[in-house]
Amino acid sequence: MAVPQQVQRTLSLNERLFRLDEATGRPYLIATRCPQCDCFFFPRRALCAACGGRGLEETVLSRSGRIWSYSVSHQAPPGAIVQPPYLIAQVELPERVLVHALITDCAPEEARIGMEVEITPMKVGADDQGRDIMAFAFRPVAAKEAGP
Repeated sequence: MAVPQQVQRTLSLNERLFRLDEATGRPYLIATRCPQCDCFFFPRRALCAACGGRGLEETVLSRSGRIWSYSVSHQAPPGAIVQPPYLIAQVELPERVLVHALITDCAPEEARIGMEVEITPMKVGADDQGRDIMAFAFRPVAAKEAGP
């Protein structure tokens, strides 16, 4: 008897930036780290911007950080998957990397510089095989208790 293969139900929108944990479905960001000076880069790069080193190593970034800066958008571009008003932020991770991302599960008036946030999956569509296409966003850590 053949062992049934598990069907992939979700896909990462961009596997060069992030991947989905197969067990939990949670996204994780893919970066590079310079072995010479220990600087991290997101998105990935081939050369270290700090020391010029080569041979950067692929690594996974922390799943939580703090809002470094944010903006409230009151207009959505054509084809947007979010409705205004929505939050766009620079999230600083412990590796001292800034990640540009949407902030979900947070009213614009509740956002604060320094607010602790964590990465969360966000469905942006489905492919022709019915698999969910997922992006990543960040949400306040307190939102974890209220949602999945």
